[in-house]
Amino acid sequence: MLNIKMELEKFRPVQLELLEKKSGKLPDNIRESIQLFNKSLKDVKFGNEDMAIIALKKAISINPSFYEAMNLLGICYLIADDVEMARESFAQVIEADDSSIKAMEFIKKLDGVEDTNELGSNIHLKKSNKTGSRKKVKSEQIRKAPKTPERKGLFAAWLAKGLQSENNNIYGLKYIVGILIGALMVGFIWYMVPTDKSLFTFERVENIIKDPELEEEIKKLNERIAKLEDDITARKEENLELMDSFQTYKDWIGRLDEAQNEYLAGNYIQSADILTNTQGMKIPDELNDKYRELWDKVRLKAAEKLYQEGTNIYNGNRNRSAEVYKQALTKFESAITFLEDDKVSYLPALYYQAGKAAARSDELERAVELFETIIRDFPGNSYSSYAASRLREIESGREISGN
Repeated sequence: MLNIKMELEKFRPVQLELLEKKSGKLPDNIRESIQLFNKSLKDVKFGNEDMAIIALKKAISINPSFYEAMNLLGICYLIADDVEMARESFAQVIEADDSSIKAMEFIKKLDGVEDTNELGSNIHLKKSNKTGSRKKVKSEQIRKAPKTPERKGLFAAWLAKGLQSENNNIYGLKYIVGILIGALMVGFIWYMVPTDKSLFTFERVENIIKDPELEEEIKKLNERIAKLEDDITARKEENLELMDSFQTYKDWIGRLDEAQNEYLAGNYIQSADILTNTQGMKIPDELNDKYRELWDKVRLKAAEKLYQEGTNIYNGNRNRSAEVYKQALTKFESAITFLEDDKVSYLPALYYQAGKAAARSDELERAVELFETIIRDFPGNSYSSYAASRLREIESGREISGN
């Protein structure tokens, strides 16, 4: 039986950088197919065989000779309980490359066959079933056609006669005479033919009559062929783009579900991190409204949580360590970023605490910016006067006062 887990462990990612270092830069399609193969290997080992199947199909479509990808695709189908598709993948490898031992071994283990010859028979029977009944009937007729006894007997008699030993005394002499006569004929021909001329000469005659109508028809056919090839290439690129769009859509669905679960569990900061760490992946237009609705809820909760955590770190810094103040400043800055243009009630206090943390972690320029923001945006607030006092202390070169 086929041990899928053990067979999967035998697949190794292709070391692309090492390969290009030895053999030079690879073509774009080969390079992309290797990257897809390595990605699919990670996906299937983490239980995402459906994503691995999509990536492997794309790798094979741009690099049809990537037989190792076909073998891995068969293993992925087995993990997905699709034995027929797995068998078809292995059979494609064998059909394209008869020396593919790995694919033959996979099918042998699938069928529970111990004899390799029996395996080959099973594979060829399955191939013949797909090629159609006419080819099968013709193959059976050729295989079962009896040999003509008369012809077989004549050939056997002639072969036996030729292999019999000579019984006369001039057995060797006649061969020697034949060799001598042949040598004399070669010498005579060599003597009669001039050395500066070829023994055989051919004269090429240009007597092809060109047909303008035929040439025009051929030209039109070539243009049609070129157009069809361009259409095929365009369709292929469209299919690859659709596959990429589908994969992006699927990844975002998973990301939004994960962020929603963290939000419902009260883990607001973790939920915000999931929504912001997109690794440059664009949000599909169909999911933009859902993303915006969730983000507006998450960021407000996350900002408030970060403000509380930053305040606790700041107030708990009994030793007045600059590094600890810097940790508090990081929390405050993240909260400010999440709030965007929202005017929450604690916003002046947030800027003020961030300004003090910046001043006490030796980031005086940032402290000045934060205090000036309070004075400009919240002129009637009590924190505005506090910020003005802290600015005067910084400008005079003194350490800011207060907690």
